[in-house]
Amino acid sequence: MENNNFEFKPLRGIPELEDAALPGAEGPVPAGFNERFVAYVIDALPFVLVTYFTLKLAVKAGLFPYTTGNEWLWKFLWMGVYVVYEAVFSSGGRATLGKYIMNIRVKALDGSDLSFSKAFVRALSYFLSSATFNLGYLAALVTDKNRALHDFVAGSRVISIRERSDWAGGLVLAASWGMMVILAGTWLNNTVLKMTPSEKKQVIAAHRTISKLAKLEEIYLQREGHYTNDLRTLASLTGNVNAVRAELFKTLQPNTLVISSNGRKFLITAKANNWRKTEVQVSSRVDAPPPRLMP
Repeated sequence: MENNNFEFKPLRGIPELEDAALPGAEGPVPAGFNERFVAYVIDALPFVLVTYFTLKLAVKAGLFPYTTGNEWLWKFLWMGVYVVYEAVFSSGGRATLGKYIMNIRVKALDGSDLSFSKAFVRALSYFLSSATFNLGYLAALVTDKNRALHDFVAGSRVISIRERSDWAGGLVLAASWGMMVILAGTWLNNTVLKMTPSEKKQVIAAHRTISKLAKLEEIYLQREGHYTNDLRTLASLTGNVNAVRAELFKTLQPNTLVISSNGRKFLITAKANNWRKTEVQVSSRVDAPPPRLMP
């Protein structure tokens, strides 16, 4: 044979061979949003629980009185501890508990271990991701390599170090969305659904008003031997009907006051003059004596 040099060329017309990539040619697989979220909850939840638990212990032990300012100072203290925890265990190839369980790691963009300084900046940037109505976290759903806002700030990325089976992936997905529903419900309960101090004052004022009507019912019972459902009669006992009318208008929603009575018992209900129209009620504490039968 005159030429023993062979040249290998890819076969044409076989896309599977032309498009095949060597394993690992594109680098580590980016960690998905769901596994990152589960890891985040595993890491952050213990700090949240410890913050409130130790706050109660500190106040009970007399270390400081409970005030809103002291509560926030205590929260900031534990936030600082959390930031240091994240910085230490997200740098140098280490992993926080949540990331260790989920088999994910924080790396620099070039694939090297993240330095402590960058990990510290990344941990601080969690608050930036939260301050943007959590859009900084949700960015991991749409950005290249699933990077969140704090990853862009710190020049980091999160990778998976172990392939997950379909069954395990489904479990992570269910756990992630279940946690998000719980957290969203908790947030709504503590913000939108929670009464503000001004609303509490309105509800207290409404309850105080109908409690005055209940006192008038007791006075009427002493005079007449039974209760009544006539508001005008009760108001007349005060000697100032206009003052009663003015207070009802100020503290109660219009047309919500109901006085129910069968003579022996009464129930007064109304709705407070707040935006959610909270219902208040008061009932008789003592039954009126039964009516005497005529001989």
